[in-house]
Amino acid sequence: MSELISTLEAELSEATASGNVSRASEIKVAIDDVTFLRAQSLVAEGNALAAQIAAARLSLEQVIARLESRTDITRIVNLASGIGVSAPTSVQTNGNSDMIENMRTEPPVDNMNTSAPPPAGGPSAFIAAHKTATKSVLLIDDQGREFLRVGGSRSWRNFNPGNIRKGNFSTSNGAIGDDGSFAIFPDKKTGQKAIEVLLRGRSYGPLTIEAAINRYAPPSENDTRSYVDFVVQQTNLNRGDVLDDLRIAEIRKIVSAIEKMEGWTTGEQRPHLPSSGFDGANPLNGAGGTGVSAAIGAAADWMDIARQEASLPVDQRSEVSGPQSNPRILKYFEVGSTWFDPNNGDETEWCAVFVNYCLETSGYVGTNHPGARSFFWNKKRQFIRLDGPRKFCIAVRRYAPFDDAAWETGAGHVGFLVDYSDTSVTLLGGNQGNTVKEKTYPRRVEGANGVVESEFVAFMMPVMN
Repeated sequence: MSELISTLEAELSEATASGNVSRASEIKVAIDDVTFLRAQSLVAEGNALAAQIAAARLSLEQVIARLESRTDITRIVNLASGIGVSAPTSVQTNGNSDMIENMRTEPPVDNMNTSAPPPAGGPSAFIAAHKTATKSVLLIDDQGREFLRVGGSRSWRNFNPGNIRKGNFSTSNGAIGDDGSFAIFPDKKTGQKAIEVLLRGRSYGPLTIEAAINRYAPPSENDTRSYVDFVVQQTNLNRGDVLDDLRIAEIRKIVSAIEKMEGWTTGEQRPHLPSSGFDGANPLNGAGGTGVSAAIGAAADWMDIARQEASLPVDQRSEVSGPQSNPRILKYFEVGSTWFDPNNGDETEWCAVFVNYCLETSGYVGTNHPGARSFFWNKKRQFIRLDGPRKFCIAVRRYAPFDDAAWETGAGHVGFLVDYSDTSVTLLGGNQGNTVKEKTYPRRVEGANGVVESEFVAFMMPVMN
């Protein structure tokens, strides 16, 4: 169109120079028409470009959100490993092809990776969190104490009154974890502040209240019109008011309205401990805490979960060869050790997190640790130590050396006992031949020199819950 306008302007100059008034008038009208069409075209192109930018931004936000997922980060790490950027490591003992533990030690609090129980009291400041089951979030405070928030609304469980999604924004504004989709903040005040920061930021500040709510709660997911009406009614502001033009007190009115609209229903917060009878000091609240009632009669609870996993098609319950990872095994880590990053994907030793997954999803208290030795520690007194093997108990195998009585470090294996004799035990567990299945182990292995190389050192029964 620019070339056409240039041509018409040249013809207009010729018509004017020759004194052809009628022709000059026609050309002026034509120039006006083409200029108008060009303006319309530029507007359309601008709108199209804006739509492309918005779509690109959404795609980028989705990619970032995925990269906030431990599962997807692990997959990327594994792909990098496949081209030689890094390589998974494993330990093998006595020709046993099972992966045994050579784990990372990066808990949010150091005492979570020792046999010492956390101090009494709490909670203090929460520093890590993750969803462990439906309507259940596990939080860890700065002393290594664990607490559950169960039931209530999602916003309450997550200290997230605005139901802000997980991602870079939430992390940079204090989030300590996520429930798979939405951020978990350490307290309600931090969650409220995050809404305020969001509304005053460059993504929302230039928008009207109506446009901001349309973005915050899009019609594809919400009754946005009712949402806008509610915010306007609650704040006595106008839907056309621009956020950048509002005072902080008015922004906080919008934050309050969003909190009400998203819902805030209180559930139960409690220490993550067994609830059977007690015979000693509770390591979390000082009011008694060693469970004394074994859940022998309730073994079907966790065994049903373990058997369900073992009955899955082989490809769904086994490690994936190459750099890829089985997402189901990564799920065991998310539930069974909420703080631990399986940086080698499903090549990371996963026997302990499988047992924890079965316990937690059946309503019992696991160890929130990826090491078999955490069952031996029994820090929450959530297990009763048996004097020998018993069907459906938790059997803990330890590998040499044995000079550390507390077993603070070192390799092991753990699973659910389904059969035994004087010389062997059969376990149903994870990471047994790189899959979930039954496998038989000797109760004790000695080398040619008579030195013990491995031995089952504990048989534990979960406490009634």
